Amino acid sequence: AVVSTQSTGDQAAIPCCPRQDWKYVKRKVHRFLVDPRSSTMATIWHVVDILIICISITLLVLETDPHIGNAFTDSNHPAYYYLFYVNVCVIAFFSTDLCVRFITWPGYIAFWRNMFNILDILSILPFYVSLVTDLVNGDDVEEAHDQHRSYVVLRVCRIFRVIRVFKFIRHSQDLILIIKVVGHAKKELGLLVLLLFIFSVSFGSLMYYIEHATNPQFNSIMQGCWWAIVTITTIGYGDVVPQTWLGKIVGSFVLTLGIVFLALPMTIIVGKFSNVYEKEKDRE
Repeated sequence: AVVSTQSTGDQAAIPCCPRQDWKYVKRKVHRFLVDPRSSTMATIWHVVDILIICISITLLVLETDPHIGNAFTDSNHPAYYYLFYVNVCVIAFFSTDLCVRFITWPGYIAFWRNMFNILDILSILPFYVSLVTDLVNGDDVEEAHDQHRSYVVLRVCRIFRVIRVFKFIRHSQDLILIIKVVGHAKKELGLLVLLLFIFSVSFGSLMYYIEHATNPQFNSIMQGCWWAIVTITTIGYGDVVPQTWLGKIVGSFVLTLGIVFLALPMTIIVGKFSNVYEKEKDRE
């Protein structure tokens, strides 16, 4: 939009500021949140977000330490309320970021289709579930924990807190690019998984029938499949090993097959990975 003014008989076009309507604000805020290169403040915001994620993961790790863990659960501990308020601030930051991201996202259906948004929701969900559980049960928290259903819900919610680690992916374009490349190689990866399944079931069953009579380690076909997977992938934990001479011969064959099994498909996958990666880099 321009404004025309009369000056010395000539018309000069003076540009006006863009209209600050809601859609314009949404686009600006959305770009601010998702693109750290959009402005200096956006870069600072993303650096702060990474620091908050690091603090959150640190709290998650320290909570499981046998020497420090009591400070997170025992209200009589001197550091309990300090740690609780730090955790509240972290969750408040994540919640605010998620809410603003939801409001400014270009399309609410597209918001729910984005994997990172779902991970953000699952990462903060345990805090609110635990908070609601404590408020509902009041002083009978210990009694509520004895109930099977409440116990399972709390355990599942605690597992979801590990998802906070994946919030780092949002801030790394290279990691996002790798995920896209893996998506292009899904056929080759599917073939690799299928071959691993066929070989593990075949040789796991064979090893079970060879060893189970004299070797108590192979007490089921599932145990044999576990041995086959560990052997084919050349990991070799050593927790389950054949003891008969026939079992050792089969084990040697499976180990050799595992080297070939990994070499041939992985060559194809790495080649396609490199090609797609270069194309994605050039496109960016």
